[in-house]
Amino acid sequence: MKKKNVSYEEKESLKGKVTLVTGATGGIGSAICKRFAELGSFVYICDIKSTVELANYINEQYEEPRSMSVPCDISSKVKVKDMYQKISKEKEGVDILINNAAVHGKGDFPEISYDEFLKTIKIDLSGAMYCTLMAIPYMKKNRWGRILFTGAPLSSSGIPCPYLAGKSGFIGLAKYISKKYKEYDIRTFTLVLRHCDTPMIRRVMKARGVDVEKGIEELNKKSRTGKMITPKEVAEIYVYFSLAKSPKINGLTLLSDGGITYL
Repeated sequence: MKKKNVSYEEKESLKGKVTLVTGATGGIGSAICKRFAELGSFVYICDIKSTVELANYINEQYEEPRSMSVPCDISSKVKVKDMYQKISKEKEGVDILINNAAVHGKGDFPEISYDEFLKTIKIDLSGAMYCTLMAIPYMKKNRWGRILFTGAPLSSSGIPCPYLAGKSGFIGLAKYISKKYKEYDIRTFTLVLRHCDTPMIRRVMKARGVDVEKGIEELNKKSRTGKMITPKEVAEIYVYFSLAKSPKINGLTLLSDGGITYL
């Protein structure tokens, strides 16, 4: 396979950094993994399902391996600990953690059961918390770290309550960490997405009996930019915040919804 032609500056910008991406096989997650690897980072690809295919695809693009599959159910702190032990043996630790994993969950108020609510929260919020707790000691030791979260706005329509509860929890967690660990240059950032043109949103439309192309067109119309944000654009935003030099770029929450929300 033809190797990617990446400029020297791009290739070096994340060289030596180890990145862990959760929810890595979805549209957004896979775009993040590919872009961070392209910039020289070694990427651990984490999802509850197999991530070998994506890891192999990335590694085929370069002369040296730049990714590894680490399937993990992040709702289990024991399994998260096992994953981090594997990473620590191979690469010492994680420099950049991207908490991207989430499930929508089943049911909504008032019919939702407590068990279903808790199941969603354990994946969406607790999973990110487990991963973050395991990442911080290595970041403190190196006095450098980036922890990024993929959130969701409370204004999202049609999204179940458990998903919103978990995702909105990212904002508070990120702000707390940014303040507590700023002396170690551990910075956080939350990207709050309303609509993103992913394979998942197309599958949801199809499952609901909606004409996919018309559905995408309608969502694009709602955005003042004329189109939804794409996974590749999300990846670029995460790259920017990972490489930002100013210490003031920390604990920030960016709303990306194409101007749908007034404030």
